[in-house]
Amino acid sequence: MLRAKLLAATAVATLIAAPAFAQEVAQPAPAEAAAPAQAAEAAATPAAEGTVVDVLKSSGQFTTLLSALDQAQLTDTLQSRPAISIFAPTDAAFAAMPEAERTRLLDPANANELRQVLLYHVIVADVSPDQIQGKKGGVPTASEAQILLDGTGSAIKADNATVVSAELDASNGAVFPIDTVLNPANSMAAMGDEEAVPAAEAAPADAAPAATEATDPSATPPVESTDPATEQTDPAPQ
Repeated sequence: MLRAKLLAATAVATLIAAPAFAQEVAQPAPAEAAAPAQAAEAAATPAAEGTVVDVLKSSGQFTTLLSALDQAQLTDTLQSRPAISIFAPTDAAFAAMPEAERTRLLDPANANELRQVLLYHVIVADVSPDQIQGKKGGVPTASEAQILLDGTGSAIKADNATVVSAELDASNGAVFPIDTVLNPANSMAAMGDEEAVPAAEAAPADAAPAATEATDPSATPPVESTDPATEQTDPAPQ
């Protein structure tokens, strides 16, 4: 299992990533086999310049998120960690929030709540899209609540948010732009992501009428007596 730590403003959050993703992140190939591959990859792909915070700043679409990180005293923490993946709400995602909720969340009086919401967007591992695609499962975040990552569809999902553009690579991790501000209180992983069909809907359409006819006394006409003995003792009319 992947184990990592994110030093927040006042505490250390211990994280354990889900097995579906941890095996790929925590179990690299043997050094002798990995070295040639890493050398080839380094030659083909220029090293990323700037931390995840630098990438957020240079993108130009995360001004609200950057302000929120400063207010929650998380900027320096994310800047210094060696392996961070951020599912980063864009400015449009913050603008889509109800105004009253956005104002309340960004109120300095609610800095502790804001910190927990922002940490829910952070995974302490350098996650690549390839590690998510084709898989679905809960992964612990820096807030210690699990987020549901779903790579089984046409786009990567984080809970009910969609990754809206390609991953932005950074020197200490990755940024995944998303279209919704997430909330640990609404974690789809915590809810179990249940999609079971209710029993009433699962029953065959023609089963309900038959059951009604069999159990509803008013739907069954009275049965007339056909007892042969009764017919034989009935005197014939004179």
